[in-house]
Amino acid sequence: MKNIQDFLQQNTVDYIWTENKLTEHMNKPLSLAYCTLVLVKQGYADLTIQFKPYHLKAGDLLVLADDQLIMVQNQSLDFSCHYCAFNRDFAAEVAYRLPNSLFAYLNLVPLFSPTIDQLDLIKIWEHQTDFIMQSTNIYQRILLCNHLQNFFLILAEIVDRNQQLPQNEHSRKEKLCWHFWEMIAKHSQTQREVVFYAQALNITPYYLSQLCKQFFNDSPKTLIDRQVILKLKELLKTSTRSIQTIADQMNFNDTSYMCRYFKKHTGYTLRQYRKAM
Repeated sequence: MKNIQDFLQQNTVDYIWTENKLTEHMNKPLSLAYCTLVLVKQGYADLTIQFKPYHLKAGDLLVLADDQLIMVQNQSLDFSCHYCAFNRDFAAEVAYRLPNSLFAYLNLVPLFSPTIDQLDLIKIWEHQTDFIMQSTNIYQRILLCNHLQNFFLILAEIVDRNQQLPQNEHSRKEKLCWHFWEMIAKHSQTQREVVFYAQALNITPYYLSQLCKQFFNDSPKTLIDRQVILKLKELLKTSTRSIQTIADQMNFNDTSYMCRYFKKHTGYTLRQYRKAM
């Protein structure tokens, strides 16, 4: 599937990687997937993100979310970009191993301009992505997920090394959201109820729900469950532990409940998923 609009409307695949000129989005809001990575190949473009102006040139990259308002206002005739878009489920898999500090940074600074040395590496990464998308099938999803994780981890390393994360720019609401996200990563293996996190944050479950809707466009329970499912998938794929052992580790009262929980969120039983892997 090459067309961005088809990807967004049909929802039949989890991700696309394509080349685009974005000319059809000139002076109107850019349609976005849950997460979108734009890598400028050539030319330049002027656009606004949340009404803030940005100038894109060859080599620049953008990381965008579906709740942002992006308007392309001007571009050169030779402008083109690689456009990687992925839905919520695939984005969660990619983000599973990434540091929260990177999300905080990208939320504030969506544009990254690499150095000449970094640009050479990004071009190699793009060629590798082309290969994954054109020459693989059975393991394409895993390959692309790992490939994107490596990309974002390198970006996180650069941001951390250069201490580029702006200081004291988060509102209290934003800080609560990021703290909640960090708590999910730490505690979701044993705590799956929203009230646990709300009490730890000294806010009500309702207020936490409002915050998550505003900043993550999801409910707290959905975010918690998604992290639990990702951990279950990891244990099923990478270990030979029994279902009972996994249930004990993940604080499920019994294996039958854990199986119902997993099937509700994935459509597979635990054994079906493990066998498919």
